[in-house]
Amino acid sequence: MLARTKGNQIGSRFIGLRWKSFLWISLLLLSMSSVFYALNYHALMSQFQARQDADINFLRHHIKGLFTGTSDRLMRLGGALATMTDLGAALHSQSRQQINELVSTYYASLGYELDMRQIELYTTDAARVGRWAQYGAQELPSDLYQLTVKQVQEEERPKALLNCHPLCLLYAFVPVLASGENVGVIALGQSVADFIIDFKLITGADIALAVPSSSGAAKLETWGVRMPALTDAGTLLPLLQHLSQQYTDPSALDHGRIINWNKAYYDVHRIQLDTIIPGQAGFILLITDVSRNFQEINQALQQGLITTLASLLVAEIILLYLIRVPLRRLSRLALHLPLLAQGEHEQARQYFSSPQKSKGFRDEIDFLYESAVQLSHQLEQNSLSLAAKNRELAEERDFIQGLLASAQVLVVTQTKYGVIRGGNDFASQLTGYTQEQLYGRRFVDLIADNEFREEVQNQLQALCESGQRQMEHEHDLISRGGERRKVVWVHTPLHEEYSDGTALLSVGMDITERVQAESRMRWLANHDPLTTLTNRHRFIEDLTRFYEEVARTGSAAALLVFDLDHFKEINDTSGHAAGDALLRMVADELKNRARKSDIVARLGGDEFAMLMPQTDAYGAETFAKQLNERLAGTPFVYEEKRYRIGASIGIAFLPQHGADVQEVMANADLAMFEAKRSGRSRARVYSEELQQSHAVTQNVYWKDILTEAMENRQLFFYYQPVVDIATGQALYHEALLRMHMSDGRIVMPGEFLPSAERAGLNYALDCYVVEMALRELLADPHKRLSINLSTAALNDFGWTESLVNAVHQQNLDPNRLTFEVTETAVISDMEKAKNIVQDVTDLGFCLAVDDFGAGFSSLYYLKQLPVYYVKIDQSLIKDIDRDQEDCDFVRALVSMIHAYGKKVVGEGVENEATLRLLKTMKVDMVQGYYLGYPSADCVIDGNESNEFKKPAE
Repeated sequence: MLARTKGNQIGSRFIGLRWKSFLWISLLLLSMSSVFYALNYHALMSQFQARQDADINFLRHHIKGLFTGTSDRLMRLGGALATMTDLGAALHSQSRQQINELVSTYYASLGYELDMRQIELYTTDAARVGRWAQYGAQELPSDLYQLTVKQVQEEERPKALLNCHPLCLLYAFVPVLASGENVGVIALGQSVADFIIDFKLITGADIALAVPSSSGAAKLETWGVRMPALTDAGTLLPLLQHLSQQYTDPSALDHGRIINWNKAYYDVHRIQLDTIIPGQAGFILLITDVSRNFQEINQALQQGLITTLASLLVAEIILLYLIRVPLRRLSRLALHLPLLAQGEHEQARQYFSSPQKSKGFRDEIDFLYESAVQLSHQLEQNSLSLAAKNRELAEERDFIQGLLASAQVLVVTQTKYGVIRGGNDFASQLTGYTQEQLYGRRFVDLIADNEFREEVQNQLQALCESGQRQMEHEHDLISRGGERRKVVWVHTPLHEEYSDGTALLSVGMDITERVQAESRMRWLANHDPLTTLTNRHRFIEDLTRFYEEVARTGSAAALLVFDLDHFKEINDTSGHAAGDALLRMVADELKNRARKSDIVARLGGDEFAMLMPQTDAYGAETFAKQLNERLAGTPFVYEEKRYRIGASIGIAFLPQHGADVQEVMANADLAMFEAKRSGRSRARVYSEELQQSHAVTQNVYWKDILTEAMENRQLFFYYQPVVDIATGQALYHEALLRMHMSDGRIVMPGEFLPSAERAGLNYALDCYVVEMALRELLADPHKRLSINLSTAALNDFGWTESLVNAVHQQNLDPNRLTFEVTETAVISDMEKAKNIVQDVTDLGFCLAVDDFGAGFSSLYYLKQLPVYYVKIDQSLIKDIDRDQEDCDFVRALVSMIHAYGKKVVGEGVENEATLRLLKTMKVDMVQGYYLGYPSADCVIDGNESNEFKKPAE
């Protein structure tokens, strides 16, 4: 009883299927009846239109025939009159008496008999010499007949003319010939009203003739015409007034219009007069009364409508009876089906069970009852299975929720329209929004840059609609607090859209720290980290670009090279920290004094350079002088010590002082050396005399010294240990080149290597160093060395022959020798360098990249060359104990180098704090003054367990 009550309550909330079926079928019948009614109306109107078109075509041809027939008759009559009388001779002789006799006697009587209103005679010069007219006929305007006579004379053929001032007459102008010569023109005029009346009598249609407006009655102001000829003026004039107001442009009547006026219907068509009489202005309106036709159509439609409504009513009654009985059983089934949804399967089966009928009397409803019983059994089994499955899903849900809560990635679900439906804890943490605040927010609102939002939104929607597997993009995410984070997003469409609209799974990875490290590395590739000025590599690029520009445009620029005076003394007496402070002070001074267009750079050590566009000798020398005055007036103070500072400045001009950038730089250096030699803290402009004196002196001096030193073996090595950071043992030594001078002084490479390069001795020096290292390794089996090679060694295969001989003939272990090259040496000829390095490493020798991170895009060369060790430049390492940015950057470099499978050597370790930081970064080896100064001794720890080994490739 309770179930029945529930079913009745459910049933009272909706319209029964019986009434719905009745309603929809009734609507279908009504629609079909409407369609039949519309088709019937369309058919009747089509028939009417076709019949009316045929009638109008007939009327068009008939009215045209009346006009053309009348004009042809007049033309033939004019020709006959000219030949039957002595008109030609009279016109030829221009005898007024003879012409008047013809007009007053013969033509007057003939005009009445032929139903003509007017006859006029003209000479060849368009002078009217004779005229006959019935009472009321007007004379033709002189300009009109003169123009027409002239045209007839020129063309020598008849011409028709309609004149309606005030009566409408149709004229035929016919040329008159005498002895084969054109001697004049005869004009015959007949009233238009005669054949308009005939047209009305024959066709039953009305006609109205409209000509351009002038004085007269029946004038239509809207169209600018008057109606000189009407079949029924009393009826048509009001109709035409109505037409002119409804259609201000009479061309709207060209294809016909049905007009409902004064309880009647009229079909009105317009015919242009120039289609009948060429060149004639005006038009003709054909007007037919079609009221009877419309009345017949309406009667037919009313009869059809009554018949359709009667048939529809009978069909509705029969339909209501047919659907009542079977739908009563369906209604009972619908009332008790909700029991299955409520889980009352046994009670539902009791209602659905019914006595079995024989097969011949069973119908679809009986099958439906049986299916409902089977469905109740299946639902009962499925409910039990579903309960077990829900328990499993709950366990999986708890696992996924735990995973999402602990994962350090952003996980967001959203609709295909970009509306967020959920996010994990990390997404809330990074965006600053709670999960409740994220819900309903647009995903693109998390993107910091507005110009990309619409593009991402369109891509997300296209991802759902196109069937793609996933979409990736990288944009800045802006948190609730305004913080920007760089995030890489991967969007994947779900297999099906969920009930809340969720269609996309979006996973984001925060790469802010990595991007910052890469940005820092790119910045360091072009800048000096100590002074933040442009470095040598970038300055040479800018100088090269500007040199090409001034060479092309003919402008000028100044190049200033600065070398600080007494810098070495300050560095030695107060330490590197004082030297660094001085370099930063000078760099700040240069930046403050430079113009926006100037380019300031630190070339290395205590050497600076400045490019000053659009600057002449006076401007450059003035700048140099004021800079030295400023430096002299601002002593450098460090730890209560005061130093007077200055700069030796060399000046060269682009493009006057060099055929290329290298020559301009060299000439500026020469000018700077001359300034230092002549007393320091001053400036010198390059000149040819400086070039000759200094270049000859320096190059010849060092070339002779180096040549003699290599011949007498005055070059030797100092050794600086490279230490295993884990054990503290020296694994190998870097061999640093030194030279003995005749005065007992030991010269550093910085003094003689530039001259060696200019003198072309680099390659010979490389070969000397390689042979010297091989001799030491063969003499002492415990030594392990690394030596530096110049650019020249990577452009010539010759020096590698000694390596082949040492390995194959003298049994040298190649693992004991490492070759260090800089990135600058590699890029001079990348392909040749790769081939030479490959030959060397194939023999078993090791390759290291020196000064890594100080310039260029270094990661590229790690992939291109078989590098085993990477030495991070000391300028990046020496301040990591007090500069957090340098510390983070070095940590990122170490991680990336290790990712390439290379070992890392840290240079410039000068204190214990730096060593501890490098240990935490997992640097493999270290080198610096804190671990050992370069010396003439080379001591290797003898512990075999810590033997230095080449890393695996």
